[in-house]
Amino acid sequence: MTKEECKILGDEGFKLTLFFLGIILVGALIFSMVNPKQMQVSVGDIVTTPEKDVLYADGMAMRKVSPDLLRIGLGVETQELTAAQSQSENGAKINAIKASLMANGVAENNIQTSQYSVYPVTTNRKVCPSSNPGCADWEAQWVQEVVGYKTVHMLTVENTNLDSAGTLVDSAVRAGANKVDSVSFTLKDATRKGIEDSLAAEAMADAKAKAGRIASGLGVQVGKVLSASMNRYYYPEPVYRNMMGAAEASYDGGTGFSPGELTLTAYSSVAFEIAQ
Repeated sequence: MTKEECKILGDEGFKLTLFFLGIILVGALIFSMVNPKQMQVSVGDIVTTPEKDVLYADGMAMRKVSPDLLRIGLGVETQELTAAQSQSENGAKINAIKASLMANGVAENNIQTSQYSVYPVTTNRKVCPSSNPGCADWEAQWVQEVVGYKTVHMLTVENTNLDSAGTLVDSAVRAGANKVDSVSFTLKDATRKGIEDSLAAEAMADAKAKAGRIASGLGVQVGKVLSASMNRYYYPEPVYRNMMGAAEASYDGGTGFSPGELTLTAYSSVAFEIAQ
């Protein structure tokens, strides 16, 4: 309304107009408070509603299983005056180790190089400068010298015969292995995937069942799933040996290992809409 129109209506008319506008604004405010619109927040393809409309539940599934794959990490470390000598000696021992492993049932394609390195071995010592050959100790200078070359060749060995662990370690050490980094009992990829998929379904079902019990206690209904996440944990049990020192594994009784059991656990977290 313009000032000219206000003048036509006069002061009383102007006040009456303002009064009605105020009533309309207050009514709109009250209506919006009584009938609020549902707020939606979009994150990627997931749409969530305010927390008062959401029910959260966690699920868990766990299974102990026997391993079906043996994995050993072993190899040779050699040191000679030259790099060529070090590599030659190392290569001969690695070939002997591979032959011993295959003679005990390991397929050649299950023996893989996991590390190979050749590097100089140095030492530090004090020497007198050429200008002062008979110098005192405090006048001597520290110099670094190469005293040899070291070659390290590590292998990863896999075998489905779990009972062969001790035999393989012992035969490898007798053939020249002087490094045994690990002996573990694990699962084949296909086995682990199958178990993890099954546990994922069980963990989700557990979360849904918990949500149902919570909703029942609150007197509401569980609606559609708004979001879900899954975590899987794989815990190999300790490997037990009947002796210490891999380099001393060759003895009459043989090296004993116990595969034990593996624990696989899946955790789920699910957000459900509370049905109206």
